[in-house]
Amino acid sequence: MSQFADGGMVATKPYVSSGQYINKMSNYCSSCQYDVKKKTGEHACPFNSLYWHFLDRHQKVLTRNPRIGMMYRHWDNLEEAQRQAVLDQAETYLANINRL
Repeated sequence: MSQFADGGMVATKPYVSSGQYINKMSNYCSSCQYDVKKKTGEHACPFNSLYWHFLDRHQKVLTRNPRIGMMYRHWDNLEEAQRQAVLDQAETYLANINRL
């Protein structure tokens, strides 16, 4: 997300990751209290919902980017209730960021 701070002027793709990617590429998840496979609910990995929250918030700009646009097809295939649950989960994490 930090590479997108310029509004996409320099970077070809915002570097944003879900919990699954972090789990695959590191060992940080091995002792984490959150479930990397969950997007919502108790013990859901915050990176998962925050990932989709970021993509949803910047969809107007990012959907045209061929390197990340494909993720929107997955997002658009989810039912509206599922998308809203993910966004609500992210909003909960953001509202309580100092308590995590």
